[in-house]
Amino acid sequence: MISTRINKTEKIADDLYVITETESVHCYLLIGEEKALLIDCGYGYEDIHPIIQSITTLPVILAVTHGDPDHALGAGHFGDLWIHPLDYGKLLMNDNPTVKSKMLTYRLNKMPRLKGAIEEDTYINTPISQKLNPHFLLNHDVIDLGGKHVEIFHTPGHSYGHIMFLEQETGRLFSGDQLTANNIWHFLSSDEQAAFSETFNSLKRLGEDRDRITALYPAHNKFPIGIEYLDDLIECFDHELKENYKEDVPFQSPIGEGYKHRYKTVDLIYSDERLADFLGHRIQR
Repeated sequence: MISTRINKTEKIADDLYVITETESVHCYLLIGEEKALLIDCGYGYEDIHPIIQSITTLPVILAVTHGDPDHALGAGHFGDLWIHPLDYGKLLMNDNPTVKSKMLTYRLNKMPRLKGAIEEDTYINTPISQKLNPHFLLNHDVIDLGGKHVEIFHTPGHSYGHIMFLEQETGRLFSGDQLTANNIWHFLSSDEQAAFSETFNSLKRLGEDRDRITALYPAHNKFPIGIEYLDDLIECFDHELKENYKEDVPFQSPIGEGYKHRYKTVDLIYSDERLADFLGHRIQR
């Protein structure tokens, strides 16, 4: 098992490893008897095949929770990619020099020690779409790794094609960006992120299977986290956000602005436009 300047590798269990790119996004490597599953692949600042090969010699399936740059642009190092069809277009939209340059500049500003570790021109100007062979995952599809079965849950919200991966034998749920101790972003436009009503419905459907879930493994921040992160977010959308949103504070980021809502384990970033659509009335603060 090896790590690099860009990617840190950690063993979670005999059958589960995490490769964390630029101290930001967790890419989980789940190992079955016949195959391994890599869940998310980061920005792709370097080819992580040598890291994977230091862990297992099994064939590896790459699947991503959604098409955001920090989760899926690394697919260019793999070719075959499993993704929900509603997010494949989002991935292709992000596969351009403008987005890659912006994301790389942001990351190097946060981690200047990585300057020189990334082949910047190659990364920015090499389109991954030319190498991709897409395959599509739908709700309740099952990936058989040999002695280990991973069920797909379509959870639109943070993106229309966001999916989670439930390992049926252990109840470990790989929850992407929709359930996390990190802030959950919902302030982008409606052509990128689903309405709150759709988010709420997908969470309630997931909640119907909560007894099958033993722990959550998000794509950012600490892991594992407990089922209370799901329960708290459902409560937030069910009534708490409506009752307390006027206390929220402004939030700004390099890609947009909105408001930050805190409730128990929930750290929700949203726009007034999205909230108004959910509540059915104009937002006044």
